[in-house]
Amino acid sequence: MAWNSWAVPANPQDEMRVAFPANARFAPVGRVATAGLALRLGFDVAQVENLRLAVNTAINALSGDGEVSLTATWTDDQLRVELVNPDASGIAGDTGEPVIPEVLVDELARLVADVSVSSTQISLGIG
Repeated sequence: MAWNSWAVPANPQDEMRVAFPANARFAPVGRVATAGLALRLGFDVAQVENLRLAVNTAINALSGDGEVSLTATWTDDQLRVELVNPDASGIAGDTGEPVIPEVLVDELARLVADVSVSSTQISLGIG
């Protein structure tokens, strides 16, 4: 990762929170907020682009009723983005509960180094 002199130093209490309707029309809100923060933190353009695509994929996977809550936290060398929608409709799995399709999990893992997925939450990490 290439750090810039204007990058934001890590502070354990720092986090960015954004909430928006769980609708694909609002995906740009999450993408722009996350990409802007990653650039400001000094991540390189390739990492930022992959994170932006992963956030877009995650938002689409969590679409449905309710809202998506995006929380970003960072250290000196890592950025974590957690997206949650308790009302995500998803695709019904064997138990009838919503699940994130494995193909989306594979796509997320291709884009970012660290991925954690549940039926209503997706956590992404770069760094």
